[in-house]
Amino acid sequence: MNEILDKDYLKDLSKIKETIRDNQNKAIVIVNSAMIMAYYEIGTIKNKRKTWGSKYIQKLSEDLKEYGKGYSSDQLRRMARFAKEFTVEEIRAQAAPQIPWFTIVVIMQKSKSHEEMLWYINQTHKNGWSRNMVLNQFELKAYERSLIEPNTSTPIKSDYSIKELFKDSYVFDFLNKDNTKTEKDTKDALIDNVISFIHELGNGFTVVDKEFKITTPDNKNYFIDLLLYHIKIHCYVVIEIKNRKFKPQDLGQLLFYTGAIDASEKTEKDDETIGLLLCKDVDNFTVKTTINKINAKLGISKYKIFEELPIYLEKRLKAKDY
Repeated sequence: MNEILDKDYLKDLSKIKETIRDNQNKAIVIVNSAMIMAYYEIGTIKNKRKTWGSKYIQKLSEDLKEYGKGYSSDQLRRMARFAKEFTVEEIRAQAAPQIPWFTIVVIMQKSKSHEEMLWYINQTHKNGWSRNMVLNQFELKAYERSLIEPNTSTPIKSDYSIKELFKDSYVFDFLNKDNTKTEKDTKDALIDNVISFIHELGNGFTVVDKEFKITTPDNKNYFIDLLLYHIKIHCYVVIEIKNRKFKPQDLGQLLFYTGAIDASEKTEKDDETIGLLLCKDVDNFTVKTTINKINAKLGISKYKIFEELPIYLEKRLKAKDY
C-alpha cells in the first residue's frame, strides 16, 4: 500500500469523507436518494484509481470504518460497478435514487445488459417491488417477456387506463400441471396464492371477492370468478378465467358481468367497470374479429404456468425474428 500513500490517496479519502458527511446530514425523507447519489460519487472516485488494485479498496474500507459497516471492500466494489454501469445523467433521469441500494445491487447482478438494468430499475419503482419481488420477476423472465409482448392486451375500447393496466400475457409461478387440470383448479390456485397473483397483475389491484354473486331481478344467480378494485383509477375490475383457448362467446359473458357490476356496485365516485378475460391461449384474429364493433373497457390476455415459460418465450422469439 506504500506506493499509493501519497497526496492523491489522501485527497481521495478526504473527498469520500466529505461526500459521506454531506449526505448524512440531509433530511430523512431523502436519505435513500442522498445515499444512492453518494455511492455513485464514491464509485466514480474509486474508478479513477482502478489501476491501483485491491489494496486501494482495502485501505479505503479500513479508513471509512468510522462511518459504519456500509463501506466494506465488497460494498466499495459494488459502488464502483454502479458508477461504471450508469452515467450521472441516467441516474438522475431514472428511478434509481428512489429504490433501495441492495435492490439495485440485485438488479446489477442479475441483468445481462445495460438496457435490462434500466428496465428493472424503472419497473421496480413503478410497481413498488421489494427485493424478493424483483428476484421473482427475474425468475419469471419479465424483461424478456416485455421484449416480445405488447405492453397491453388488445382492448375493446381504446382507453389510457386499459393500455396501462393489462399485459398481453401473465405468468403465474404458483400454477403447474397438477393444479390447473380444470378451471376450478386454476381459480382455487389463484385465490390460494392471491398475493403472488396481484403482484403479477401489477400495482394498484386489491381483491374484493372470489365467486362474486350477482342476482338478477328475476332471481337468477351468476358468479364472477374474481372481482377486484383498482385503487389508482378507482374502478372495479372483473376477471374471468378460462382454462382453454379464447372463444367469441366469452366476451359476451364478460360484457354482461361488467355491466352488472356497474348497475349493482358502482357509485358516483367509481369509474366505469373494467373486464379482463384470462385465457390459456388467444388467437389474435378471433379476438380482433369479435371485438371490432364492441365499445367497452375490456381486455383479453393469455396466462401461462411456469413450466410453459421457456417454450413460450422460444416460440415468441422465433416468431418475432420473422
